[in-house]
Amino acid sequence: MNMSDDPKIAIIRELVGQEIYALIAYGSRIAGYAGPDSDYDYICIIENYRQKIRYIYHDVEGTYISILAVDKKFFEEDIFTGIHGEFVAGRLYTVFKPELNPEYILQMEKIIKKRAILEELRLLKLKYGDFIKYMKIPIKFFLLARLNKRITAYPPVKYSYYKTFYGDKGAENFKKSLKAFIDAAYELEGEGLFRYEKGYIIDIKVDKIPSSFKELFRFLHRGVSMYLTHGRSASVSLSVVLDEVKSKIRRGVKSFRIPRELENPDILLEMEGIYFSVESIDLEELIKSIFGYQAKIENVSRKGLFSDLYVVEVNTGNSKKKIVIKNYPIVSTIFKWFWLVLWLYGLKKFSLNPWKRMYREFEGLVTLRRSGFNVPRLFALVWSDRILIEEYINGVRLDKVKENKSKYFYFAGRMIGEIHNQLHMTLGDTKPQNFIVSDNDIYLVDLEQFNTDNNYCWDVSELLLYTFIFFRNFRSRVGLIKSILAGYLQGNRNMKNVCRNI
Repeated sequence: MNMSDDPKIAIIRELVGQEIYALIAYGSRIAGYAGPDSDYDYICIIENYRQKIRYIYHDVEGTYISILAVDKKFFEEDIFTGIHGEFVAGRLYTVFKPELNPEYILQMEKIIKKRAILEELRLLKLKYGDFIKYMKIPIKFFLLARLNKRITAYPPVKYSYYKTFYGDKGAENFKKSLKAFIDAAYELEGEGLFRYEKGYIIDIKVDKIPSSFKELFRFLHRGVSMYLTHGRSASVSLSVVLDEVKSKIRRGVKSFRIPRELENPDILLEMEGIYFSVESIDLEELIKSIFGYQAKIENVSRKGLFSDLYVVEVNTGNSKKKIVIKNYPIVSTIFKWFWLVLWLYGLKKFSLNPWKRMYREFEGLVTLRRSGFNVPRLFALVWSDRILIEEYINGVRLDKVKENKSKYFYFAGRMIGEIHNQLHMTLGDTKPQNFIVSDNDIYLVDLEQFNTDNNYCWDVSELLLYTFIFFRNFRSRVGLIKSILAGYLQGNRNMKNVCRNI
């Protein structure tokens, strides 16, 4: 049937009393979960609509036609900025059917979904910081994140979203709703913000995603605006309001639990090459997530009385492994770094923030390993507990080496020089204890002060200082210091300024 011949379209035209610019059908009948008495829901966009926004209900033989009439400018304000709480525009996140002027409607859908991706990225950066540049974010996340916020602001929509995306037509409805998100992602990729690949947003350019606490206030304000706009639109009779309330009560008493991904979309976030969890997880379950369901913990030992580092022996079913669990608690920061920060104020800046220290270690492990340096392999990150799971390097600390000391101190100096020269990064904590000699090579551990502060002389100075402290024999000191400097020169030929600042 031609749309102009649809009797419901004729009724809508008569009820609004003006020419319709665009018409959108949405709700249960479009999503495929309608009952016999379900409403026919429409958004009717009108140019120069004096009332701006208004609900119109019309009873046709016991079934309501529900019309949300809205001024075109008012609608576009909601699409472009969400200034009206996305009360109208937010309905384009889910499935709908353009009835009149489909080109315009689909253009508006892409605009709001493009804005949604940008806003969600800013919120993710606010929450996870620079970690987001290592994340793999499925495009599905952006849809569920928006639905979750709408549920938080207006809980009655929870039932509708559940039936739409997890009912009989859930897979089909997901596909329809995600199409414009995918189109928007490709456009934003063209602007150089990230890469979109195989359903994931990756390689996010964090410097191009500005974020501040204004984002949180914007969403709080948006929730209030949604209710204000809802109240502004309500101009229906008491009987209709009571019918709607009864319908919502009936939905509410039905026993259902929304899926975890809708309740907390962050659980969809991934990281390349490692297991990532935003929520707390039992240690045994974590081990199985990394090494497989057959993996079992055989022993757990703490490294030092006040240490936040544990060595765990794991039987994977095929082999035995040792891993390191490193925690970044707030309290121990006072003992480990606070006094050092005061003592070295103006000379070297250390990070006290446990989230930043965890990020710096994560970035150090990932960056150095990708660049070919010997560091532990990273297995997992548990965000809520501030935990990193790393490979255990079986070997001897540099300060405990008995044979070929000069060789390994040379290796340590060369490694620092190469990191400075190739990556322009600093390590921050270069005590001999943080170098492990294993299989005739040297590994670097404890990277929680990995940084871009260009304080190269500190890295060399600290290794020299502790070498001087740990080795009391004068000749041994002199020989090892010469080995460090020779190694550093080999790794970084541009060492004149570094030596001058030491």
